[in-house]
Order: sequence, then C-alpha cells, then structure tokens
Amino acid sequence: MNLNLKTMKRTNLLFSAAIVILFMLLGGCSKDDDTTNVSPQKDPPVYAGKTVTPPDALIQSSDPGAQEAAMYISMANSFANMAGGYMTPPGKSSGFKSTNGDGPPWVYSWDVNDESGTYTITLTINEDSEGSDWNMKITGVVDGNTFTNFTYISGWQSSDGKAGNFTIYDWDTQDIAFTMSWTTDDNNVYTLTVEFPEDSKIVITSNPDNSGTIEFYEWTGNDFGLSFKAVWDTAGHGEYWEYENGEVTEHGTW
Repeated sequence: MNLNLKTMKRTNLLFSAAIVILFMLLGGCSKDDDTTNVSPQKDPPVYAGKTVTPPDALIQSSDPGAQEAAMYISMANSFANMAGGYMTPPGKSSGFKSTNGDGPPWVYSWDVNDESGTYTITLTINEDSEGSDWNMKITGVVDGNTFTNFTYISGWQSSDGKAGNFTIYDWDTQDIAFTMSWTTDDNNVYTLTVEFPEDSKIVITSNPDNSGTIEFYEWTGNDFGLSFKAVWDTAGHGEYWEYENGEVTEHGTW
C-alpha cells in the first residue's frame, strides 16, 4: 500500500484544521510573561487529556500501514496536548491572577488586539465533587463578528480523571468545530476520540499492555463511514485495513 491521494487528502484536512485552531488559540493567548508582584494563589485543577504512546516497533516501522496508523495517532495526540495546554491559565503573569481569588471558581480575563480583532477572553474554571469544568468566552469583535460572552471553548473532566471532553466552537457559525473525548474503563482500557462534525473522526483504544487499535472515519453525507483501521500487539506488530463504501480495498500486516 502507498500513502495515496486519498490518504494525503485526509492528512491535509486534519492538519489544516489543527493549524486553524492553533492559530486562533495562539492569537488569543499570547501575552508577555510578567512576574512582577505576583502573589501565590491556590492552583486550579489541571485539565488532563491524555495522549497515547504506541510501541516503538509501530512508530519505527517502514510499512505504509503502520506509518498511516502512526500518523493518525500523532494527530490525535496533538489535539490532546493542545486541549491541556490551552485550558491552563497563564499563571505567571500578574494580569492573569484569578479575579475570584483562590476559587472555585477561578476566573481569568485578558484583552487581545491583533489582526483578527479586539476582544476580551474570559476563562472560568469550576470544580465540585463530580469533577471540573472549563469555559472560555469571548466578548468583542473577531473577524468581523461581534460577540457578547460567546462560548469559544468548553471542557470537562471527572474528579478521578478517567473521563473528559473538550469542545471548540466556530466563531463564524457558532457550531461545534472540533470535539475530543476520552474514557478509561474499569480494566484501564483508554479510549480517545477526536471528531470534526460531518467531516472526520479518529478513535484510538490503548490497552494496559500497550496493544491497541485505531480507526479513521470519514463523513458519508449521513453518518461516519470507516475508512482505515489498524490493530497492534504489545510488541508493536500489527494489521491494517483500508475501506471504501464499506468494502475492504487494501489489507496488510507489519
């Protein structure tokens, strides 16, 4: 199997989405690091979207099926890392001290003036016995859109850290642009799902022995259809399938 045009299309699609989301977040969260007169505060809960670490044999394999599996794993991990990074307030700056004291809730607010517009971002972090939630709202003008407390990002995780989700909303349409969720079951099997509504979806399952599966889905017009699947064992040896219209078009092992 070669990494054909279909695979390249998927790659370009997901990377383009990642770049757009990161650009928006970086534009809103960039600030000078000012450590002057910062008094300590109780730290808010940490957003803990987990990444998946596959066996070295999978990552290092030259087999195209293994390479495609590794590519999708890397993409999903990049979104998990992004969620954790941007739901953490930039606490070193005195301007980002929680305006609500030690919390909960913790409230952080900062102003942005860049090529996309002039607006204020407010991040509120709350916590109770069930878990923690994060909400990032925008007030102001972004790309010609005027907002008042528009929910741009929301996230939640259980108190034991075994389940959570993260959602970004499109500020042009106000629909969901991207969502991520994860669960860890009673057998410590970890499942990470990354979804672009009516576009594409990645589902990774990682077992305690480091074996796992990955599935890539594409939107068919009515539902998500399986396009690629791979499984691997503890050592990193595996098997893959390519699908089109529900039929297997390519298959191999590594």
